[in-house]
Amino acid sequence: MTDGCLVVNKASGLTSHDVVDEVRRAYGLKAGHGGTLDPLAQGVLLIFVGKALKILQFIPPDHLDKTYLMRVTLGRTTDTFDSTGRTVAEHPGPVTVSRDEILAALRRFVGTYEQTPPVFSAIKVKGKRAYALARAGETVELSARKIHVTSIRLVRDFQTPGADGRPPVRHLVLRIHCSRGTYVRSVAHDLGGFLGCGGHLSYLLRERVGSWSLQDSFPIWRIRERQPFTETRSFVPFAHILPFSRLTIAEKACKKVASGVPLEPGDIARLDPAPGGPGEETILQVCSPSGELLALYGKSEPKGGKGPLRLVPVRVLG
Repeated sequence: MTDGCLVVNKASGLTSHDVVDEVRRAYGLKAGHGGTLDPLAQGVLLIFVGKALKILQFIPPDHLDKTYLMRVTLGRTTDTFDSTGRTVAEHPGPVTVSRDEILAALRRFVGTYEQTPPVFSAIKVKGKRAYALARAGETVELSARKIHVTSIRLVRDFQTPGADGRPPVRHLVLRIHCSRGTYVRSVAHDLGGFLGCGGHLSYLLRERVGSWSLQDSFPIWRIRERQPFTETRSFVPFAHILPFSRLTIAEKACKKVASGVPLEPGDIARLDPAPGGPGEETILQVCSPSGELLALYGKSEPKGGKGPLRLVPVRVLG
């Protein structure tokens, strides 16, 4: 069955919704993406198809952290924080910051802190996309949001010849591992500000989202050729997407689950803990004896603290 997550290698120039449309047209499936990737960027884009759309919201944020290879071009600041935008400031002369200054600036981006997203973003403001308001000339104010950057490393520092006799252009290639919701365009913009020369994002490759990597991705040309994907390593079946413990129930209890009825201890045949142990998870995956994912259930404490713990439906997936 075509229910699951297809790991797509998005090409530069396409929007995330363009890729969703390509999947819908090629295979006739219901589809949606698991997080926007800017048109400038390429790399891993998660496309959820069929019943997998019902569980997208339940994927824990820490299972959707991301790794990017990014290039920051120093000396020019743009209104979009990337190379597609209008120049708002230029640094006079060559950029002469030292390697030590760059490394010191990069250390400021590691950790948990508040980041202000770029106004040219897909964030909704009073029901409208921020980028639409910005393009219409309206003033857009976005609230800072908490993000976490696990690491940011300098991969390469190089120059390219300047055009029309201008000074050489300085570029930094960085690899960043960050939380969901981090805007790497803002990182590029803010880094240029810290270095005192300005800067913008000029290349972006998303190498990984959670455990899904570029090496496992399905290229867009294969989608356009309508090549099958369910037996490839690019496809994660519906029942294997979520990281929660799996509760296998008795056959007789399947009708209860389909009707959204709470489960009792006698309905449970087996519990398989999540990799790394169940931890403090509040959701369990309820599966049929054949392994089909039927529903997501949560734990419910008995009234007054007396009696057995019950499991109640969170989302029935039939």
